[in-house]
Amino acid sequence: MIRGLALSVTVALIAATAVAQDLRGHGGPVRALAMQGVTIYSGSFDTRAIVWEGTVARQVTRAHAGAVTAVLPLPDGRFASGGQDGHVAIWGAGVNPLSFEKWHDLPVADFAPWRGGLASASWDGQIALWDGTSERRYLDGHDGQITGLVAFGDGLASVGADLRLRLWRADGTPGPVVDLAAPPADLATNGQALFIAGADGFLRRVVPGAPTTEVELTTRPLLGIAADHDLIAVSDLTGQIWLLDPETLEIRANFSTGQGAVWALVLSGDEVLTGGNDGWIRRWTVDGTALGSGAGLPHPTLNNPRGAEVFRACAVCHSLTPDDEQRAGPTLYRVFGRKIGTAEGFDYSDALRGMDIVWTPETVAELFEFGPTAYTPGSRMPEQRIPSASDRQALVDFLQRAAR
Repeated sequence: MIRGLALSVTVALIAATAVAQDLRGHGGPVRALAMQGVTIYSGSFDTRAIVWEGTVARQVTRAHAGAVTAVLPLPDGRFASGGQDGHVAIWGAGVNPLSFEKWHDLPVADFAPWRGGLASASWDGQIALWDGTSERRYLDGHDGQITGLVAFGDGLASVGADLRLRLWRADGTPGPVVDLAAPPADLATNGQALFIAGADGFLRRVVPGAPTTEVELTTRPLLGIAADHDLIAVSDLTGQIWLLDPETLEIRANFSTGQGAVWALVLSGDEVLTGGNDGWIRRWTVDGTALGSGAGLPHPTLNNPRGAEVFRACAVCHSLTPDDEQRAGPTLYRVFGRKIGTAEGFDYSDALRGMDIVWTPETVAELFEFGPTAYTPGSRMPEQRIPSASDRQALVDFLQRAAR
């Protein structure tokens, strides 16, 4: 009786949904974030771009052959995604992109709005300009990798590994150049000033024609940055966030997200959104209070603590309840005995629908022994393996109890 009660409590804890403000759906680190009104756009190492309305993944897209490294809302309800593969996709409301073309020879680093279309910066040192209708043209912006691009004034601003901040006029012609003291990781603006997150742990404030001011936040590299009229938000490799005054660079708040590296940030009114290595998008108040608790991840219990821990990575994309809860992968509810590609209501790839695999403890273990690329080729599942046989067994045992 006690054992049965413990199992019931375990399953209840696992099935609990996250507090509404936390966004779950990506199967890998969140690399890019953008926001327009209440709509959130995200890109991940899992090769997907997601459009969120509230906490609901309204549109889950996949076109890129690598990580999605940039996202940007466009006019008329469209949005753009840029990838590690150098391609840029323009999306409407459907599952297939309106266009998908190779814009760069190396990964896309960042997007900025430009003349009703977009500017795309790349590791190849070039900036592509596209007004939404005519052919794109290119600027040879930097000697080496570009790491940040923003709309500034009536033109653009970019930073790169060549230790330069470059300004560009509205017609794309070069403007002033500012030499930088350290490699820049990212760039943001509030319209009045430019803010650079440095690989040396310094935040720098640049106003063209005025002396640069700076503050050292950490001895570790900074990663992401966002700015508005009231705040600057900066992140680092360990998940630390700093919120600063945009005029004085005085630190107003400093907190840890617990997400590992935070690659992407958005400031929205009195909230901060963070995209982290854990695949989650989390919301915080501007004093660092979490608006979501991270509930809904499997809870380690005496029944199978190791299996619950191993399942944490799966929980980013898969629920254990009859509903998939708008996650990127199908529900694992009653997964054993189910033929691959048949969970009701989930949009599987054609490759999976044609496979003759039935999920059993043995086939689930084999999936993670060999990895999705080898075991289920054509799957949209991010590549991941569980090398330890004991960990694979713990996961299978856990699913046999919790997913039935």
